[in-house]
Amino acid sequence: MTKLSIAFIALFSMSAMNGKSQTTMKTEETIKQVIETFVEAGEKRELNMYNGILHKDFRVIANRYPSPDKTSIIDRETYISLIEKKIIGGAHYTVIFEDMIVSNHSATATVKLKGDKGGQNITFLMVQNNTGDWQIITDMAVQTK
Repeated sequence: MTKLSIAFIALFSMSAMNGKSQTTMKTEETIKQVIETFVEAGEKRELNMYNGILHKDFRVIANRYPSPDKTSIIDRETYISLIEKKIIGGAHYTVIFEDMIVSNHSATATVKLKGDKGGQNITFLMVQNNTGDWQIITDMAVQTK
């Protein structure tokens, strides 16, 4: 009876841990999909792909850009306008996820984008809205060579 009880408790504990792990993995996969959609939308300059994934208060922060003494902050409307005018976007990147921290309805993802003409190191700040959808609220990018 003791061995059976121990086996049952061990099995129950492992099941509970796997359930939590699966939920976390599902959340992280959903966040990765949002980020990959964001990158693909920029590559294709497909504005409709941004619907639902960009928070209404979305911002791009580029420190030391366009010069070492400047920090650029671009709001959602300006960002979409720059994509639409083909001033930014159009480059293909390979997305490499470096790190992700999820805390309830907020998340931070550190991502490297590798392209033929350079890349970016990006920290994405994400929020989960009241319907459960993950949205990008901040894209803090550093250009790399």
